[in-house]
Amino acid sequence: MLHIISPEDRRAAERDRRIARARAEARPSAQALVAEAGRAGNGGPPMLASAAEIRAIGELLYGRRWTTELAEALGEDPRQVRRWLSGEAAVPDRAVRWSREAARRRAREILALVGDEA
Repeated sequence: MLHIISPEDRRAAERDRRIARARAEARPSAQALVAEAGRAGNGGPPMLASAAEIRAIGELLYGRRWTTELAEALGEDPRQVRRWLSGEAAVPDRAVRWSREAARRRAREILALVGDEA
């Protein structure tokens, strides 16, 4: 059976793609979040809001589709992680602590593999 897409459906699909592309481009990367937070500091770790920190760590640990993997590692529902990111719910301190420890553990593993020479 041949499915013909109407011009209206085609325009709606194209509009949805443009909106998704614009949202992805407007969202700063994890590296940009950390760099921006580090500019105003005194040389210590950058000060990020909990949701921004969770996002930066999750993206750097797990890549582009990090929310599900981070949620599984935290024992949370992926929808709950998205609620944290949208500001709909507060990020629990335990989630921030765990994500920081996971990032430190990954950094140690990488440094053990490649060395820490600059």
